[in-house]
Amino acid sequence: MPNHALEPLRIPNGFWARDEVTTALHRRDIGQVFCLLRRYAGASQTRIGIAVGLAQGTVSLYMNGQRTVTTIDLLERVATGLDLPGHARLRLGLAPQVGPATTATIEPAEEHPDTKRRTVVSLGLAAALSPTTIGAVLRGSAAEAMEFTRQATMSSVGSATLDHLGCVMTDLDRSYSSRPPAERFAVAHAYRQRVGQLCQGKRTLKETRELYVYAAWLSEMLAWLAHDLGSPLAAEAYAIDAFEHADQAGHNELCAWAADAMASIAMYTGQPGRAVTAAAKGLDRAPTEHPLTVRLQAQAARAHARLGDADTCATFFHAAEDSFDRLPARAPVRFALDTSTLASYALTAYASSAAVWLGDFQRAELEARNALAVHEAAPASTRSPSREAIARIDLALALAGLRRPEEAVDLGLQALSSTRVVASVITRADELRTALRSRYSDLNCVQDFSAQYRHLSQPATTAER
Repeated sequence: MPNHALEPLRIPNGFWARDEVTTALHRRDIGQVFCLLRRYAGASQTRIGIAVGLAQGTVSLYMNGQRTVTTIDLLERVATGLDLPGHARLRLGLAPQVGPATTATIEPAEEHPDTKRRTVVSLGLAAALSPTTIGAVLRGSAAEAMEFTRQATMSSVGSATLDHLGCVMTDLDRSYSSRPPAERFAVAHAYRQRVGQLCQGKRTLKETRELYVYAAWLSEMLAWLAHDLGSPLAAEAYAIDAFEHADQAGHNELCAWAADAMASIAMYTGQPGRAVTAAAKGLDRAPTEHPLTVRLQAQAARAHARLGDADTCATFFHAAEDSFDRLPARAPVRFALDTSTLASYALTAYASSAAVWLGDFQRAELEARNALAVHEAAPASTRSPSREAIARIDLALALAGLRRPEEAVDLGLQALSSTRVVASVITRADELRTALRSRYSDLNCVQDFSAQYRHLSQPATTAER
């Protein structure tokens, strides 16, 4: 009959000399040794666990091949608990041990079917064990706890990898406005794929959160780059991915950055209603005294302007101005980026666009000139040629509305000669072209602007498809 779970483990004579046992020992396959003990000694997982100082569930993992013994300390504990004879210890790669036996031997037993007893209620088992047995279990518990700790810190990530990702994000943020978007997209895409692979590998819980944060930052960057390259579908997908990973990591500010990208993408695809929703989603997560709050309120304002709702637009701009006044003297830095410039730009440039869409061209001219002043006052390392080009187009639209087409065309051509003519610049330039042609189609300068627009718009249109 099989051994009772609480009786001492009894191993048949000749067990350690069996070919299959010696093979398992040579391979250090402790899970297979446990399986052979169950077959030839009728030992349950609980009984084996008591002998070697492991929980029944842990023994089950070894027997099912879900875990392997890799440390000498644990091999030594198993060998001692099972009282391996000298030749068996040698096959396991351990030195022979001199000492009294801890397990008894009996005559060879018949083969037994797998025992059904896989679990024991912990409290009931503890009550039934003798003080001696409990002492043996407790002696092994410290080593088992140490093994749990080791496994908790096992990782294929490492602090150096996370430091490297931080350097990559800093470089991407710093070079976003100065390097070609296609080149930056390739870099960010490669690292985003690598972070995805690391998220599937061995990592600690803390590293998992940090990897999710970097995954979100990279996807947020990819959203903007895809937007620049004229692919709104990819841009929105990356923005959604950024929000989800940031949310999973509990990083509210990063959720707000992702929502800001969603709002801009929606605006440039003619979906101001979705931009309002995205801005609200971001405001739920953004820190109160942060430039990002100003930007999201301005996002909501310009979206309402596009919807023709002047009153709600004004309400959101007033809120953005109040938030701007409450910003700390030293703005937070996003990797290498001073976020205060983004707030100043949003208050002026977004206000200019909103005024154009609401037909208030005098206000649009004032805000557009303020936006250009913000750009020109910014350090060269933080200036954004594409945003500056859009500010010039807003000013051109205002001047076209004020019946100054020659000045409007001149500003439009300046915008199209920017070092960074991305899809958003082309979209706004088309808006200017339409406005000029509707009123001044007979002017040669308007025809010249239309020709320049057609020349530059073809690559962006191809990319968008």
